[in-house]
Amino acid sequence: MSGKSETILTNAQGMTLYYRTSDAPPATVCSGGCASAWPPLIVSGSAAPTSATSLPGKLTSATDANGNQVEYNGHPLYTFSGDTAPGQTTGNGTAGVWFVTTPDLKSQGTPQATPTTNGYRGY
Repeated sequence: MSGKSETILTNAQGMTLYYRTSDAPPATVCSGGCASAWPPLIVSGSAAPTSATSLPGKLTSATDANGNQVEYNGHPLYTFSGDTAPGQTTGNGTAGVWFVTTPDLKSQGTPQATPTTNGYRGY
């Protein structure tokens, strides 16, 4: 992203995971039409979400308008319908509120460094 190599979180299919800065768990502001463009990462059943690699933060799930949505450090996670192949990050910086999820994403409520954008402005 932005010309530098950075570790990002992905789903089991390798698709980039994003968070929305205006989400305030346990509620999400992205449901309905928004969730069509930004499909939420949902886990079925009551099992806790897991990662194939060790992460410094905490994976959890919370029930919201989208279902049992996976969160990283309290941030609901989404994929982006504009990403058509694993590893793409075309949604980064969208509308100034959507950013790729990195392992160092701070807990919800902790001040974040300003993420970098790729200039794309969409949904």
